[in-house]
Amino acid sequence: YGLGYCTTSLSLGCDCLGHIRYFDALFSNAAGEPVSVPKAVCMHEEDTGLLYKHVDYRTGHSESRRQRRLVISHISTVVNYEYAFYWYLYQDGTISLDIKLTGELSTNMLSPGETKPEFGVLVGPGVNAQHHQHMFCARIDPAVDDDAGGASLVVTEVNVEQLPADDARNASGNAFVAVETELGSMHAAAREIAPEKGRIWKVKNPSKVNATSGDPVAYKLVPMAHPPLLAQPDSVIGKKGYFASKQLWVTPHDDTQRFPSGDYVLGAKDCAGLKVYTKDDAPVSGKDPVMWYSFGVTHIVRPEDFPIMNVEVCGFQLKPAGFFEKNPCIDLPDEKNAASKLDGQEPCCSSK
Repeated sequence: YGLGYCTTSLSLGCDCLGHIRYFDALFSNAAGEPVSVPKAVCMHEEDTGLLYKHVDYRTGHSESRRQRRLVISHISTVVNYEYAFYWYLYQDGTISLDIKLTGELSTNMLSPGETKPEFGVLVGPGVNAQHHQHMFCARIDPAVDDDAGGASLVVTEVNVEQLPADDARNASGNAFVAVETELGSMHAAAREIAPEKGRIWKVKNPSKVNATSGDPVAYKLVPMAHPPLLAQPDSVIGKKGYFASKQLWVTPHDDTQRFPSGDYVLGAKDCAGLKVYTKDDAPVSGKDPVMWYSFGVTHIVRPEDFPIMNVEVCGFQLKPAGFFEKNPCIDLPDEKNAASKLDGQEPCCSSK
């Protein structure tokens, strides 16, 4: 389909709330003629709740700050489904992507003699909604304070591990360590999530050292917990969706390698993207590494998803991990929301 071509116009006050700046999008149709989609992309700021708070228990003095984020969003309607993409830029340097899935389920009537579907759930009399997966892949080409655009970067994996009970450092039995391993080649960097190990992946710049920690400046990729593609590897979906068989891939930068399934997915019989890019092992450390993060929603359907589905959310975060020398939000001004008030009283900052 092409998510870009399926982009729909956004509505003020509903799809986008607050002080809004819209951007139109320009596409080409099958004849190569320009087609404009008005209000295709929305940019605005929003409050996201408490950023930090601390009360000095000795004096009772309290300091708290609220957090705002810049939101850049667009929505694509792909037949029965809507995919709403939200890039969030936070004041502490965090970058995150949320994909919100909504719209209408794909349904079918029960087969003759079938009373309860095996691969779905009844959402109405005789109406089956199939369980299914939505798989995405983000191509992340980081720089991390590298003047050469990321040429010297290194990708590592960090896992939390318990120390053995007989380890001299674990006299009280509660010690654990964060073990970091460099993912130095494409095959070594084909990885899966491990929530039970607190697994994250870091991209580090060895040429820039954090003055506080003494470690290379870095960002970390924080994954969400989700299964990989569940189709059999030799199935049509398994072949074309090969990129989703792992959650992380790392390749040396190549401007021709843009899409995880290759340039022409619908007509392909196999994955012409990451399956080809990573066929032969090659070093990635210090080779301008590109991270490919595969993620998605495994949708075990509920009757509550019918006739229209409330959003299911998937995504990831990129968080500074030693990129700053201290909390970059420590100097945010102490501001009070002038519109807040107690029930039946004037706003807190009213001049009356």
